[in-house]
Amino acid sequence: LAEVNNTFGERHNYLVHHPDLAPILPGEALVARKVFHVSPFFPVGGEYRFRFEGRGAVHAVAIDLWDGGVRQLSTRLSGRAEPLDGRAMAKWLLRHPFMTLGVIARIHWQALRLAVRRARFHRKPAPPLEETT
Repeated sequence: LAEVNNTFGERHNYLVHHPDLAPILPGEALVARKVFHVSPFFPVGGEYRFRFEGRGAVHAVAIDLWDGGVRQLSTRLSGRAEPLDGRAMAKWLLRHPFMTLGVIARIHWQALRLAVRRARFHRKPAPPLEETT
């Protein structure tokens, strides 16, 4: 389940799976049609291609946005799996107290850079009726 949030406080889930529900193997690309508005610089359309990898406690996911046969955006997230308990949460919050603010600042910085370059602007449509696709 890939949860996507936008800066408008909305959320959408993409249930990423094989049609026959076979296990997802490392490096396999799984496709989901993009139905949710995330950025004013990309229209709602195209498809996400997800690739999951994991070795031991280290896991990663690459998410690419493709439209018209052209890759429009590439992202990658990775991290180490750790037990989640009160102590681990407190440790994380003490180490990264301003992470969310930093992410929001970087999103707006990139948006400003795109606006200065006169990137095409797409108005926000209504969110999809279904919360999960």
